[in-house]
Amino acid sequence: MNLQLSDIVIILMLAAGVYSWWRNTSIREQALISAKKHCESLNLQLLDDSVAGAEWRPIWSQGQIKIRRSYKFEFSSSGIARYQGKVTYLGNQQLDIWLSPHDF
Repeated sequence: MNLQLSDIVIILMLAAGVYSWWRNTSIREQALISAKKHCESLNLQLLDDSVAGAEWRPIWSQGQIKIRRSYKFEFSSSGIARYQGKVTYLGNQQLDIWLSPHDF
């Protein structure tokens, strides 16, 4: 079996695509867990039990290219009104969680 350079490039591109999909899924799961824990600690309800990708951007950080990901979610303090929240990751580290102003 002879591999051409184009075959190797295609295999590497497919491997990179699978790896990035797997990594993104893993960080999304981390974001969901973080949002749940944060809402529970403030006695809030995470609605729909999910987070949605809001932003994905490569940035230069500490001499490396890292991906900055933001995930939006909705929460409620009373069970009636819906409020927005956002959790942000740089690479696999959580940067912050933001919650919109809400009633207690």
